Amino acid sequence: QEIHRHIPQLRTTNALLPYTIKSVSFSMNSISIDSNHWTFGERPDTRVPNNGRVVFPRFSPPTLNTGTVKYSGKGEYLYFKTEKTAEECYELLVDTFFKNGTVVKDTVWINGLPTFMQTKETQGFTRIRMMSKLVLGHIETPRIFYDFVRFADFGNLESIQFKAGYRNADCVGTPEFINCPTLKLDVSNLEFGTENKHMNDIYNLKNRHLEYEYHHFKVDQVETLVEKWLSSNREIGTRFTLKMFSPERYEKILEMFDRCRKRFRGVWSKHPGLGQSFHANGVTIPMREGRELVMFGGFESVYRPDTLEMEVMKGGSSVMSVG
Repeated sequence: QEIHRHIPQLRTTNALLPYTIKSVSFSMNSISIDSNHWTFGERPDTRVPNNGRVVFPRFSPPTLNTGTVKYSGKGEYLYFKTEKTAEECYELLVDTFFKNGTVVKDTVWINGLPTFMQTKETQGFTRIRMMSKLVLGHIETPRIFYDFVRFADFGNLESIQFKAGYRNADCVGTPEFINCPTLKLDVSNLEFGTENKHMNDIYNLKNRHLEYEYHHFKVDQVETLVEKWLSSNREIGTRFTLKMFSPERYEKILEMFDRCRKRFRGVWSKHPGLGQSFHANGVTIPMREGRELVMFGGFESVYRPDTLEMEVMKGGSSVMSVG
């Protein structure tokens, strides 16, 4: 970035080489790259009187049809007015920093995307190489994720963190979610009539560790998940974590243990890695090919969700206990 700004003679050469950055955050009208932040567009003048003062109403973002760019970072605060639209400025910056296979070592945050990403050509754009974590904030529609996928390489990504709701839950069924090693899902609510599709997406996930917070998860859905894991070739070490808040949440977890123990010929047991912890108590269910499915977890606190976890282990790993 310093070369690009201060040595114009090297810009052509520099433009051919990929950047390596720590983190980047995208929104509809702004982007942050490490400690540098750009905002595109100018907030419309919607000030209103309020007890003798003039204030901006909340939720009045900059409009992208003005060629205004604001930059802040490294102690500098710059303000530009250009003949381009703000979207054109945003696209020029994206091309400058990401067109040649930029490597993001830590986190990519997606809180929104500019509209030009919907129609931007991928030809000549080397995908952004994500090496660690993708965090999807409250994106309004799956379209935002699908637009980003066209420009990103998920091959080395370690984890996806996603706050899902009825507007965007369809993302969960995509190959990028299915095959990511670690997936953290926080599902707030689902639209009536869409829960069956969402649960089928959950059953088909192949993550090494799936962490799923959904407070309406039902006992029979846990049974279905266990049934699918038992008939699959899940590797040793594969893990599922369910977090839930509900009035009878601990009783529900105990019912999940007991139902699965009876249906799948399980026995009461303790997780071998948790010692005498209360969370070590649970159920072990035999699997094929010398494996076993160990279910464990329990009460956290009145302020935190309770957990139910299950992990595929080598046969004989868990410690049998008296029910």
